[in-house]
Amino acid sequence: MTSIQLAVVLFIGITLAIGFLSFLKIKGSAINYYKAGATMPAWIIGITLCAQAFDANGSMGSASMGYESGFWSGASIPIGLSLCLLITGLFFAKKIHRMNLMTLPDFYNRRYNKNTETAASISMLFSNIILIAGNLAGLGLLLSLIFNIEYLFSLIIISSIILLYAISGGFIASINTSVFQVFIFIFGVLVSFFWLISEYGWFEPMASVPDSYKNMDGLFKIGNGALSNWAAIISLALGDIVAIDFIQRVISSKSPKAAQKGCYFGSFLTLAIGLPAVFIGLYSFKLEKLFKPDLLVDIALNNVPEMVGIFLILGIIGASMSTAAGVVLDLSNVLTRNLLQKYIKGIDNNEKLLGLSRLIALPTMVIASVVAYYHPRPGVLLILAFDMVLAGCFVPLFLGIYWKKANSIAAFIAIIFGALLRIILFYFIPESYSGLDTILTPILVGILFVIISIKTQHISKPKFDMIDYVPNENDLIKGAY
Repeated sequence: MTSIQLAVVLFIGITLAIGFLSFLKIKGSAINYYKAGATMPAWIIGITLCAQAFDANGSMGSASMGYESGFWSGASIPIGLSLCLLITGLFFAKKIHRMNLMTLPDFYNRRYNKNTETAASISMLFSNIILIAGNLAGLGLLLSLIFNIEYLFSLIIISSIILLYAISGGFIASINTSVFQVFIFIFGVLVSFFWLISEYGWFEPMASVPDSYKNMDGLFKIGNGALSNWAAIISLALGDIVAIDFIQRVISSKSPKAAQKGCYFGSFLTLAIGLPAVFIGLYSFKLEKLFKPDLLVDIALNNVPEMVGIFLILGIIGASMSTAAGVVLDLSNVLTRNLLQKYIKGIDNNEKLLGLSRLIALPTMVIASVVAYYHPRPGVLLILAFDMVLAGCFVPLFLGIYWKKANSIAAFIAIIFGALLRIILFYFIPESYSGLDTILTPILVGILFVIISIKTQHISKPKFDMIDYVPNENDLIKGAY
């Protein structure tokens, strides 16, 4: 067994042990399983938010996009995600935490109605299945490369491992393993970045980067991808506010203040780690690399010392496992809590909610694994899926918190219309104006939302007072509000 194979086996073994030990802290409580008992301090929230931000798509995408299309293309990922966490901390974290939610779709039920909750849940399910699949595919391809095994075999192994520790310890396992995994990721990226500087210097490698790749053209010239870069930043900055994995960490904080501080810390970490990943990609001009989506892995295996490369590989694996485990839990919980519990009677206590959530996680992971096998590089499909959530779910969340007249008719129509409009614009906006569809859709949805709310006040009374309603534990478990 090679050094890197041994390191990966040990890393996954430690992750499994942490996850299984977390089972002891569930104590038969759905609140512990769903949101870690709402006891997490700010520093842990910040670290785990960074872990969710930098999965396989974020880490490897930043490096490869920077090399392929320029600094601002790669940097759009960490900048957008960092802005998302900053905005969440400023405008959403405290208010959402005070509502004592179990999942993000709970908001759409409490503030609007069951139909709106259902529409939001289905929208989030579609996009997050693709997100899990993207991370499983990245992990499967990486493990098949390291261990020289078939992609399908490695995909089955890693999916099973993630599922086992996720459902055993619930969100507590997701939090605890994320802290371990993200420390490895941070160390791997920073050590690799500073080793490249010490080995090759800074100014000479950056001089080999084309001027158009490192000046401001990527933000201000359409021909240099400015529209696409701004669209990516806006999509991530606003769209990920309604990402169930981000908000679930806000919900699990021990207090509204801890939720806010955790978002700020996560915002700083995401930018501090994300930008070096982009620069690692730009070093590829000096290293004379051929472009490939897994450029970061190529550099880790071939261009840095073995121990440095091992930490970088483990970091990528850890970040991807963290995201996949967190999102598969969030999805199975949304399916159980916001769909099955609302339409099937009798799911009204800790035992039934816990049992069903764990059971639903299995088909959720199977579906994601099938998607990962047949579409190992989701690419545009992943972007489109999250744009649909941004288009439909962001406006009802924002105006639901800050506008008293927001009502359920407008919210339901916004979610459906936003998703459909985003799909239509995807096919009709010319490629030369790619990104305009992302920017236009939420603006049009916002205008429509306001008009419909104003026109339907007499038939759909706003439930703004529900923002301040805090259910007790028994009502929260039952979903009786």
